[in-house]
Amino acid sequence: NIVIFGETGAGKSSLVNLITRQQTAATSSDAMGCTIKTNVYEHDVAIQNKVLKMKLFDTAGLDEGSEGAVPNKEAQKVLKKLLQTLAEQDGIHLLMYCVQGTRESMALRRNYMSLYSKVKGKVPIVIVVTRLENQNPDMEEWWRKNEQSISNLNMTFAGHACVTT
Repeated sequence: NIVIFGETGAGKSSLVNLITRQQTAATSSDAMGCTIKTNVYEHDVAIQNKVLKMKLFDTAGLDEGSEGAVPNKEAQKVLKKLLQTLAEQDGIHLLMYCVQGTRESMALRRNYMSLYSKVKGKVPIVIVVTRLENQNPDMEEWWRKNEQSISNLNMTFAGHACVTT
């Protein structure tokens, strides 16, 4: 079970499409979120002659204003309930924190800490930095420039990916 979370418009649904290599998740170029409830996408991955069955949980965006499709308070509540339910059932195997590389955000640490407090180091969290089209040819440059400031905010990740979505 892989839970994908992050701010509205960060590219969570586009990340699902990137992982599955299909246009399975609806996406939007609007600032408003298009994912209004948690959607589950099943995907098989072949690793060392074995098939790993994954469930990708595409969640509603965080930090959307009260006029948005899913107000932040509601999105936070639904996400925490999802984590609790998964922890009690099949477990959570990975949290993917999807963030826009083009935008500075005070919410970055707040959203991280909110989820980190729920899993308390039991579940690996990776950061996926999206919208790095202008960083070509080396999107990894974003990580090199920002890794220290992320560390200074007491955020630690099991891994990172810099992508275009």
